[in-house]
Amino acid sequence: MKKRLLFITHHKLDENNGGCNAAKGFLHCFSQLFDDCSVICHKIDHTSPYIPSGVEYYPMQDNRSKPRKLIDMYRGAISGHYYFVREHLRSHHYDIVVIDHTFTGAGLSKYIKQTGARLITIHHNVERDYLRDNGKEKPLPYRLPFLYYCRKSERDCLQYSDVNLTVTERDAETFRSWYPGIHVYKWGIFEYRDIPQKAFPQRTKSQTFVITGSLYFEQSLRPILSFIIHYWPLVLKEIPKARLIIAGRNPSTQLQKACLSDDSITLIANPDDMGAVVSTANYYICPISAGSGLKLRILDGLRQGLPVICHEIAAAGYESLAAGGCLFSYSDEGSFIEALHSMTASCSSPQQVYQLYNDSFSLESGVARLTNILQQENIL
Repeated sequence: MKKRLLFITHHKLDENNGGCNAAKGFLHCFSQLFDDCSVICHKIDHTSPYIPSGVEYYPMQDNRSKPRKLIDMYRGAISGHYYFVREHLRSHHYDIVVIDHTFTGAGLSKYIKQTGARLITIHHNVERDYLRDNGKEKPLPYRLPFLYYCRKSERDCLQYSDVNLTVTERDAETFRSWYPGIHVYKWGIFEYRDIPQKAFPQRTKSQTFVITGSLYFEQSLRPILSFIIHYWPLVLKEIPKARLIIAGRNPSTQLQKACLSDDSITLIANPDDMGAVVSTANYYICPISAGSGLKLRILDGLRQGLPVICHEIAAAGYESLAAGGCLFSYSDEGSFIEALHSMTASCSSPQQVYQLYNDSFSLESGVARLTNILQQENIL
């Protein structure tokens, strides 16, 4: 029997950031397994290549006024999808509904189950941990109900879903410890486009390191500033001629000042081509030390064949790269020096790093893992 699937995401699929790119990869995987596939997402001007050919597209528009949004926030409707999806499901029947991110499913998981559909939730992170590190950024009248209902939505999705998918095994283990017996699987993250074959030219023997990210976002900004203060001097002590490039969107004034105070650091704001910037380096650094989920900026380095040094929190989901000698993690200054020595002594070529990246994060690998999971659950 042909099964109808609905994919719901709050991500705007034409944007280029970690969460949006992950959502595109998830959608492309499901569309390859289900011929009758639909998606509800924010309205975008151009659907190609973000929404696969043949997928029915229902653009979600939230026309509520700001006062209404605040009132709804206290009623549990923290996402505009709350009303749009309910209305849509009154006139459309699906065998399977996929919620991309528990924020999207706020107030919806129980309702979807009542329609008779099998429910799958994709957890981008553990909301408890993510909100602990980032929730304080929101204004107080908005923050209190937002934090409460985000956590409630996570709990509801975990318990009402037939299948819960995570991006790291660490997140899956956390959820299993909360609710023994729930069906939760580590799925991962995948590129939404084919990974091209690539040959790498001979790199210069300079010792250039690179960090990328959203340079205004607290979860990125705090650890980058800490790295400049506490860890970059350790690099310079070991490699006096080392250079550090920091590239990303909208760097804060504090970060700009920190970079200007050190001649060995170059700050590149809003680069047109991040790949071109990263390709000038020899090593990639991810100092993110909080939150959960998978730190997608590491893919910036892997796409260019760079070995990675990262905080142990950021290493979650990259176990295959660590086992392959392409990723080295640390937890403090002592272990950082050890990881630095191991990385700079590594014999892994750019081609080897790139091949491991392809094996772990290609769309094909995502489809294969999803097929195995859904067959286990008798959904395929």
